[in-house]
Amino acid sequence: MIRELTVAASIAAAALAFAAPAVADDESGRYPTDVPGMNYHAALGAPCENTQLFTFGRGRGGQAMKCSWIPNQWPPVYTGFWTISYPLHGVQEVGAPCSVAKGAAQTPDGRPMLCLGARGWQPGVLTGDGFFPA
Repeated sequence: MIRELTVAASIAAAALAFAAPAVADDESGRYPTDVPGMNYHAALGAPCENTQLFTFGRGRGGQAMKCSWIPNQWPPVYTGFWTISYPLHGVQEVGAPCSVAKGAAQTPDGRPMLCLGARGWQPGVLTGDGFFPA
């Protein structure tokens, strides 16, 4: 009896461990706030190439990520890396009002944007050194 319970518990634990994480509203893995050009195979810290246009992706669990260039790396690396992004808010027009404290979006032509309060959505990136307009 104990053996059967142990086997059943092991099978249940394995099934939960290998189950796919919950994603999006449907089975496609897409979210309503996704932007054109999204990479759905992003992995935190993995190299990426799209550091200027169409920079957003989603990780395995649906986490929004951005392909970011990290300057002054040693040893030198000539690619960007996937980093955690603010929550995505779709495609926005430059200067359009935004009502989120921390959010990311994309211009229609693929540039990353941030919500800057009274300035609305502005193209650029936020680093440890501040906001840099695109």
